[in-house]
Amino acid sequence: MEQPSAAVENNDHDLRTCILNDAVQKIPIFESYRNFCKTVGQDAMEYPVFEFWYYRFYHKQLDFDYDRSADPVPKTIMDLPVKLMYKIMENLDELERTYLRSMNKSMKDIADSRVPVFEKIDICVFEEFLEWYLDDKLFGGCYKEENGCTAYIPNKSEIKSEKSFMEKGMKYLTSLFRIPKIQVHHLELSSFKGSPTLNDDLLPVPFHAKSVKLHVFDMDQAFLFLSTMNPGELESINLEASSKLKRGQILIFFETEQFKQAKHVELEGYLNENDLLKFSHLKSFKCDLVALEPVDFQRVREIVSTFEKFESCELKRIDIDDKFQIRTISQALGEDVPFGPLLNTITHSYQIPESNEFLKFEIEDKEYYCIIKIVKIR
Repeated sequence: MEQPSAAVENNDHDLRTCILNDAVQKIPIFESYRNFCKTVGQDAMEYPVFEFWYYRFYHKQLDFDYDRSADPVPKTIMDLPVKLMYKIMENLDELERTYLRSMNKSMKDIADSRVPVFEKIDICVFEEFLEWYLDDKLFGGCYKEENGCTAYIPNKSEIKSEKSFMEKGMKYLTSLFRIPKIQVHHLELSSFKGSPTLNDDLLPVPFHAKSVKLHVFDMDQAFLFLSTMNPGELESINLEASSKLKRGQILIFFETEQFKQAKHVELEGYLNENDLLKFSHLKSFKCDLVALEPVDFQRVREIVSTFEKFESCELKRIDIDDKFQIRTISQALGEDVPFGPLLNTITHSYQIPESNEFLKFEIEDKEYYCIIKIVKIR
């Protein structure tokens, strides 16, 4: 397509000449329209009008002054019966419906008639960009530029802005969480040291999620987001801090209703055996045992054996001063470990008193730490 003069955009005859040239050369219509917009501007002609003239010229109908006023008004998807629109909506997945609701208000109202339930929403904040994924597909992002940012969102072209990438990105991201009654099976929030913080009011209250993973540098904000989750409905919590949770933070977490009503918990923080008493309501958990204090492994076994809902757990124990920690743990549990080269894994079975159930221990040596996996055998 040849470069037209600046006056072309306002001259219908010249615009149609540009389209005619591409139609005669049989340039694919989408490529032609993309080049057309780059040349004369995005607002010079809407695609349906471009398509009409392109195919007229393609089929050698070369009347530039054809009067379209007598033609029937083209039908659009919005002319379909309402019942059929809802039927179409039923056959779309959550991601497709979310794309559709961003088209116009009518589509938004129809899409919002169904409660959206996503498998996963993943939000990542880095020093120079913000991205969010729906069901493992990139749904939007905003990236820092020298003089502002560039945003990419559904049904929109690349958007340049003088605003910061976080300010612009949060505008679009917040709108996602304003979808009425939005629910998600797994929510993951990740932010790192040096990256901007997410808005405190990002999530609606209560937020409906079954599982959450918070991998953040600012644990105060992590607890704030956790507090928006609907207790009882939230079954699994994973707090993966950039650094180990401090003792005070662990105690705060234990007092949250979200923890008290959860079924599975993973913590990046050091716990002693008495802290495990707080886990009696859980089906499974994963945590670190204290590194600079002695651990009574018989006491650990005794505590876990009393948990009625318990199914499995994984405990990590670091002790750089004990090069043969696997021997220390195994002997503490009453296993006869011969001297000499040790296996990388030692198993231990413990019958729960006054029960036919067993706890099966698998102690695995990882050189400078040990992993202790415990499973209840019924």
